[in-house]
Amino acid sequence: MSLFEWFFERDNPGPTGSVETYHHKLNWPRFWIIVAGTAALIALLFFIYYLPFNQLEAFVLRDACLATLFTLAYLVLSYYIYIKPDYDNMGYLGFIDNPFKYTDDVNRFMLFFQALLLPGKIIAIPIVNLFSLCFKRKN
Repeated sequence: MSLFEWFFERDNPGPTGSVETYHHKLNWPRFWIIVAGTAALIALLFFIYYLPFNQLEAFVLRDACLATLFTLAYLVLSYYIYIKPDYDNMGYLGFIDNPFKYTDDVNRFMLFFQALLLPGKIIAIPIVNLFSLCFKRKN
């Protein structure tokens, strides 16, 4: 944060986005939930087991456990955390820094993390909805 940003927005900061927790429920037909969930499970297994170990000569259990742990933690964070930046306060033209406002820096930072969590959302949301469809209690 530069001195200009602190001086001009010290008393009246601009709008920033929010970070919320959100449970994603797909209102799709059962067939599409099953198709999307199965595709996401196949992609998840591909990313966990094939990509890290295709260059190794021997399978290392410790590395497989670490890859699984970090991937699952990323998917849980991606599923529950919903970052919503304020798109009206992103600087000039949406990407050029406004030297007199620090809140546009905060919103661009939030946009970066929203993009970082997007692949996890694409994988986690269909899997959770598939499991909720398969293991739903029948009353």
